[in-house]
Amino acid sequence: MSTTTPTSTSTSAAEEVAYNDDVLMEILLLLPAKSLVIFKAVSKHWHSLLSTSSFSHLHTLRHCKPQPSFLLRAAPSLFFYFNPTIKKFLQFHLNFAHPKILQSCHGLLLLECGSSLSVNRDYYVYNPTTGDSRKLLLEKESLLGLQLAFDPSKSPHYKVICVSNTSYSIHFCEIQVYDSGTRTWKRLEEVFTSSEFRKFDQGVYWNNGIYWIASGGQILRFDIEKCIFESSPATMITSQGRRSLNMVNLMESSGRMHCVLHKDTMSSLLLVYEVTDNGNNLCLKYSFNFDLVTASFGERTCGKISVMGIITGERKEELSLVFHIPGKILACRFYDGSFEELLDLRVLKFYREGQLQFGYHDAYQFIEALAPV
Repeated sequence: MSTTTPTSTSTSAAEEVAYNDDVLMEILLLLPAKSLVIFKAVSKHWHSLLSTSSFSHLHTLRHCKPQPSFLLRAAPSLFFYFNPTIKKFLQFHLNFAHPKILQSCHGLLLLECGSSLSVNRDYYVYNPTTGDSRKLLLEKESLLGLQLAFDPSKSPHYKVICVSNTSYSIHFCEIQVYDSGTRTWKRLEEVFTSSEFRKFDQGVYWNNGIYWIASGGQILRFDIEKCIFESSPATMITSQGRRSLNMVNLMESSGRMHCVLHKDTMSSLLLVYEVTDNGNNLCLKYSFNFDLVTASFGERTCGKISVMGIITGERKEELSLVFHIPGKILACRFYDGSFEELLDLRVLKFYREGQLQFGYHDAYQFIEALAPV
């Protein structure tokens, strides 16, 4: 008569799970993205299973409300990871030569790599969670800007929108779109006047479109599916004055778009609008005086403020603005008007009294994801 020991029973059960893809996937889908990258080394079978775009897509759907952190640039190639929820702050390494983050989009980074002294730059789509990257092959001579469009809840594939001057005039620009699904570029037939834009490199992806602040102050949208430009009516941004356009940030977080307006470097007033109807409407949601806030922390900003981003709490209405003043990172909770010091930067080696440690466009949203590149 044979007997079965507890050890042999548990081993048999573990082996059964390990080779039953349906059961194994259900377990692995519960785990965070970073741990799954480590589990790829368990076996060739696990590596193959975890590397598929279908698994990545399912994992995104199971973790549909990730709490974003930030990548902060303190110097041309010096980056830090900051999690405002658990107040974790540590140096972050991008394994590229002279990397510059052009854009962050739902777990993927768009990078420009190359010395500022060099005319030759390379461009990559990079997943910092998996370490995978793809070099973009494009014409660089007349390049005006690149934008990344990626929504893993809809598709495992991303698109890159390339804006460049036409071959016959610097006053006109053309659009090329890269599709990671086919790994091909498509040049659009229609051309556009470059005077419509303020800066091509400060677009934000939201709601199936790329959004820019145009030179006149209105919001300009490029529809990803239709491949057409749409210009919004005049907005409240223009009423703040042309000089204000230098201090406008479009910010996407948890599926919502906000326009953050810091009137100018000498003003302590900050206005936060919610963008709706594909950029056609701006609704003023919040306004507050930075000097009143920072005075309670014993600091004076003298207009030196850097808005890092907007984060969402457990409930949709629990929005907080994360911002930086010399020596500190703070959070303003819109839903109850409270403020919190998240991080004291004065202990860092690169801290300089009265100076910002991170500039106005040196904060990038970071989300752990398995998205293939």
